[in-house]
Amino acid sequence: MRIVRIVTAAGVLALLGLLVWSVAHRHGPGVAVAVDRGERVPAPKLDLPRLDAPGRLSLASLRGKVVVVNFWQSSCVPCKQEAKALAAASAHWRTRDVVFVGVDSLDLKSTGRAYMKHYDVEYPNVRDALGSTYPNWGVTGTPETFFIDRRGRVVPPHIIGQASRQRLDEGIRRALRS
Repeated sequence: MRIVRIVTAAGVLALLGLLVWSVAHRHGPGVAVAVDRGERVPAPKLDLPRLDAPGRLSLASLRGKVVVVNFWQSSCVPCKQEAKALAAASAHWRTRDVVFVGVDSLDLKSTGRAYMKHYDVEYPNVRDALGSTYPNWGVTGTPETFFIDRRGRVVPPHIIGQASRQRLDEGIRRALRS
């Protein structure tokens, strides 16, 4: 029992240290603020281990396609509520060079995979166990959704909170026109 407490305390201290380091080394609020002002900005690097398959997934490998990036967490209630809309939109747009990428943040691999199975998530998902991508993207919580055009630019809108199917479709159409 004592070992479990020590390991837990060490984990909490490591996460706190990462948070302090992230805040101290942050180079601005990330792309979210710029996109919310209506700007189109280059997508930050995203190269993480896959949650749904072996290997890694790099955003750069998807250049030439419209990409919907959704940050989520298995314990997030709005994430669970939007899961059906994301799955339906992904299935609808799949044949039109639109790729959805989920970013499971601050989760254990097993809980992330259980979430994907429970909500029938079939699009690619990566795992960001420590939330290290948050600063560059400007993510403030989950869920958050970004749209990337074929040239690799994040374009408005940026959806904070639960995304409806209508808002997803509007964002995709805008990215396709960009």
